[in-house]
Amino acid sequence: MQIKIGRLIAATFSAVLALFASPVHAEPAMWVVKDADSTIYLLGTFHLIKPDMNWRSNKIDAAFKDSDELWLEATVDDGPAQLQDLVLRYGIDRKQPLSSKLSGEDWTKTQSAATRAGLPIVAIEQMRPWLAGLALTVAPMIKDGYAYEKGADLQLERDAKASNKVVKTFETAEQQVQFFAGLSEEAEVVFLMQSVEMMAASSQYVDQMTNAWISGNSETLDRMVLEAMKAGSPELYDALIVRRNMDWCDQIATIMKGAGTSFVAVGAGHLVGDQSVPAILAKRGFTVTPY
Repeated sequence: MQIKIGRLIAATFSAVLALFASPVHAEPAMWVVKDADSTIYLLGTFHLIKPDMNWRSNKIDAAFKDSDELWLEATVDDGPAQLQDLVLRYGIDRKQPLSSKLSGEDWTKTQSAATRAGLPIVAIEQMRPWLAGLALTVAPMIKDGYAYEKGADLQLERDAKASNKVVKTFETAEQQVQFFAGLSEEAEVVFLMQSVEMMAASSQYVDQMTNAWISGNSETLDRMVLEAMKAGSPELYDALIVRRNMDWCDQIATIMKGAGTSFVAVGAGHLVGDQSVPAILAKRGFTVTPY
């Protein structure tokens, strides 16, 4: 049972952090950061995409071709085995079942959501709230045809390796898991119940987010992705968005001290709002413009 649950978790966790898709005219928002000898392109991505979705534009391809290196949030170097080990270590709690951490009403909603998603209640019961929240976000998307293998990040990573570009990451897979695992139990439960509520809103909600991303509608994406998180749990917003954005901007500032052209592809939620990567870089005095 432990191995089966581990595989289930690994399959669902591959989506970590993010925000997903189904398009209109392909023109995702991009930014460019420049100084005398450095250029960095910033593209927001969705980590799960339907196979028939065309998200790439000529603008994206031109910037990518012009770049010497690709920066991603993280990659799982050792594949599913590494991911399974991480989620089993940080995402499973066999001593305190999930139902003991939720109110009766919230547990009933969570069970209903798991049933609709096709996830066994026995598996959900062993998950910490943050992991259950991810599972209940990703599983319905997979049922609707979204696939991690088709995600924008992974497509760009494959293309970068095929064209011999250097691939670097801002974080490790373990760090990403720890961002969730380090939350207070209260913040974990908020994340879980927000995931349940989003799932209850049907797949149309995901499609609306996708269309906002594809069409470059940053204001709508900010409203749909970040506002509920900020209002419902400032701790969650600070841990998953603000602190990570600040760290990435520190690393981008270091990149800018060198020379050359880099392409940064991170979850779209990190590039919208008043505490986004472009906004923080601009406040630090960098020249940041829409591309």
